[in-house]
Amino acid sequence: MNLEELKNPGVWYRPAPFWSWNDKLCEEELLRQIDEMYEKGYGGFFMHSRVGLVTEYLSEEWMRLVRSCAEHARKLGMLAWLYDEDRWPSGFAGGIVPLEKPEHRHKYLTLLKKDQIKPEDEILKKIERDGEEFYVVKRVMKLGDPWFNGTCYVDLLSRETTEAFLRSTHERYKKSCGDLFRVSIPGIFTDEPTYLRVHHPKETTLPWTERFPEEFLRRKGYDIRDHLEELFFNVKDYMKVRYDFFDVATSLFIENFTIPYAKWCEENGIFMTGHYMAEDTLRGQVEWIGAAMPHYEYMQIPGIDKLARHLEQVVTIKQVSSAAEQLGKKWVLCETFGTTGQHVSFLHRKWIADWQAVLGVTYINPHLSLYSMRGERKRDYPPNLFYQQPWWKNERFLSDYFARLNHIVTQGKREVKVLMIHPISSAWCVYSKFDDEIDKLNELFDTITKELVANKIDFHFGDEMILSKHGRVKEAKLRVGEYEYEVVVLPPLLNLKSSTVELLNSLAENGGKVFVLKDFRYGRFFPERVEGKKGRIEFLKKARVFETLEDLIEELKPFFSVDVLDTKTKENAKAVIAQKRVLEDGSYLLFLANTDIDREVHCHLELKEKRKHTYAIDLFDFKLVELKENEFVMFPASSVCIWVTDEEVPAEDEKVVSTGVLLEKEFDFETALNDFEVKMNSFNVLPVDRVEYFEAGGRVFRNEFVSKIWYEFYRLPDGTPFRVEYSFEVRKKPQKLFLVVECAENLDRITVNGREVRYERKSCIFNEEQNFLDVNFGKMEITDLVREGKNTVVLEGRKENNITGPGCHTRVKDPENHRPTEVETIYLVGDFSLVNVDETRYVIDAPKVPDHRDITRDGYPFYVGSFTLKKIFECKKDPGKRYFLKLNGVEAASVEVILNGKFLGVLFWRPFMIDITDALRNGKNELQLVLTNTLFNLIEANHKADVLEETFRRPKSFIDFEHHTDRYILLPFGLENVAVLSSSSR
Repeated sequence: MNLEELKNPGVWYRPAPFWSWNDKLCEEELLRQIDEMYEKGYGGFFMHSRVGLVTEYLSEEWMRLVRSCAEHARKLGMLAWLYDEDRWPSGFAGGIVPLEKPEHRHKYLTLLKKDQIKPEDEILKKIERDGEEFYVVKRVMKLGDPWFNGTCYVDLLSRETTEAFLRSTHERYKKSCGDLFRVSIPGIFTDEPTYLRVHHPKETTLPWTERFPEEFLRRKGYDIRDHLEELFFNVKDYMKVRYDFFDVATSLFIENFTIPYAKWCEENGIFMTGHYMAEDTLRGQVEWIGAAMPHYEYMQIPGIDKLARHLEQVVTIKQVSSAAEQLGKKWVLCETFGTTGQHVSFLHRKWIADWQAVLGVTYINPHLSLYSMRGERKRDYPPNLFYQQPWWKNERFLSDYFARLNHIVTQGKREVKVLMIHPISSAWCVYSKFDDEIDKLNELFDTITKELVANKIDFHFGDEMILSKHGRVKEAKLRVGEYEYEVVVLPPLLNLKSSTVELLNSLAENGGKVFVLKDFRYGRFFPERVEGKKGRIEFLKKARVFETLEDLIEELKPFFSVDVLDTKTKENAKAVIAQKRVLEDGSYLLFLANTDIDREVHCHLELKEKRKHTYAIDLFDFKLVELKENEFVMFPASSVCIWVTDEEVPAEDEKVVSTGVLLEKEFDFETALNDFEVKMNSFNVLPVDRVEYFEAGGRVFRNEFVSKIWYEFYRLPDGTPFRVEYSFEVRKKPQKLFLVVECAENLDRITVNGREVRYERKSCIFNEEQNFLDVNFGKMEITDLVREGKNTVVLEGRKENNITGPGCHTRVKDPENHRPTEVETIYLVGDFSLVNVDETRYVIDAPKVPDHRDITRDGYPFYVGSFTLKKIFECKKDPGKRYFLKLNGVEAASVEVILNGKFLGVLFWRPFMIDITDALRNGKNELQLVLTNTLFNLIEANHKADVLEETFRRPKSFIDFEHHTDRYILLPFGLENVAVLSSSSR
């Protein structure tokens, strides 16, 4: 294994975020932001149109800026990825495609009653059911949808529509910067394409295209229009009809969208990447895309979307990694970290990335880095992972870790000997909006998938479409692409493709192992149908049938990748999941991740195959430590990479692996450090998020939260005059005080206590002298205008804004002369502390030294930035010992450790321990700790009572008035104390 390459992997292993192009774009600021990413260890970026974009999408100016960024990326050795749509879902080219020809517009079937039918609907069939009349209707999506820039979605079951999309988007990029393809532009991201965009909670909709009846007849031998009733009601041979319908729909989607898209990319030397809509569940796949896995065969870099602050989407990742590994695709992209919330910094991202890596993700695409945070943009499915975050200064550490992580999980070959048949064709058979059969099937599938992972029995899914092309029996094994499987598992299901039955019949005849798990929960699903019809399945006669999941897992134990016992329970440590990779020289890697973010696991490791040496590779600080004991503690969200080899390499005798693992069981206590000196490193902040008065267009609000006004403001016609008043209270006047207002330069007038303040924006580039946090947050000094007591800020201007709703915007007709205004929270920034009146109101007071255990509760509730703790302490140093700092009660995104002027490192997660031996002096020592937080306390949905419990943050979270509280929901920020520990073994 090349350890030098692992120490500093190249750009392909490094994160490449969604870079939100969401405003009037300034070339100089774009290049500055690329430099920020480069300095923080990112390997590239995806130029992604997002909510709030002012520069016209696909215009000459847009193309000029794309080219400029790609050229800058080339100079830096970075990857400048294209993105194929104005937001998402991909296919409509920002409205160009549906406007080109009516035939390109999205089509679907729906079941209606007579009074629901519209004049433009085409009735395909009348159905009488239990005395009621229903109509199967074909609908064409109307123009005028705000999400689609006043147009509509498109028909991706039509090859002609896909070709129009490629002409309008891809060919334009080729014309503008095709010479940079394969140079600094490696590929293009397609985002959530779907064969069915229209869904209603109580109405069934199904995918459709004009040629569907013709194609169905050619492929299935009968006219689907004679069997539309079976698609909606459980009558006649409905499972056969539904199987055939979704088989054809999925095939048409692949043939008419995915294949031509991927072919265009291949012919033009770039990669197709991205992800499809609703990959996570069987219901989602059937309703939106037919099946996820067959698409991955054609994508050069298949990918998925991992949203939310949890680890639920095991099936999603195993689907894409199975197809990629079987078909020899090195890179598996994951759009990740989106919707997790502004408090997500290092710990949560590592937790998610480690879990993804074990399951097969090899390319990390963080969501989201905002060009601008003004207005609605700051609410765009947080967190914002960029320069506006106070922790951004330490981002390089995590980028390097991610790069090494991706490098590890692309070395050698994953060891997998078990294949599980994917039940998507059974889902086609039972799909209905009127019952939950498909959800029960999904629940069983999800359960067995997670249990195999938790038991460290690695496996691939076998998609039946992929199996039909790439599967073959070799003696007593089933080979799919690059993998041979010793056992095939059928989870609870009821249907198989005829080609799958033939493969498994042959496998059974050749003595291969076929394990069939019965429906252990509902007693409904067992293989009895072939392509929707009941039929004989010969291999079942020779298959092993298991009544319970536990029995199946027991039989599969010989195929586990590694045995990790929890020494507290003496049982399998289910929270610890693993991937094993075999290298060319016969050595192997194990990557273990603790998926429990709350509990540590005391591990006992049993290796199936031993070698002369076992090393723990610290992927964070990059050290090799020889494992002399097979027991260690994995702290919450920790991970460890283990290399088992006959090769001897230089190694260190460390006690702490900086990815959250302790190799030493016990440490001696030396001393405790309390009562630190505290130094604030930035000004304090007071957000004023309640307005005393707002008036515009005949609408008046008094004493109201600004969140209640946002969408009233957005609905006003551009040019409407508005006036908004804010107030704040001062007990002790600060020596320095600044007012921060978004888009301040475009307001007609700003006054503080009746005296006018002028903000002159000197540059479109972020500058700390003119900006606070963000390029569009204007900062003005108002020290001389403020008085003790009540103070009033008045903003007057004319509404100009392209936001139309949560996460939604409209095209700006004249971007060059667009002068946007916002009605948002304003901020007071200065040298002060805050007095908490009643958790709903704060008063500016004299600056103070806060209690370092939690500055949020002691005068700095909305503070963003860092503060430094300093402590002088005595230590009698024993040369035969190693010494450690253990930080307790840490509530921070990161803690930088400096001892006697020497920077020792940054701590991000438990156990918050660091070796200080080399910097420690005998006698007097000076310790400095720099704690940094996140944007959460300042710009999150802080009045949503359940905001900390909500795992999926979205724009609507900020206007969830059902859960509104006048109190501020805030996170603590501080450190309780520090212990100095020692270990006698050096």
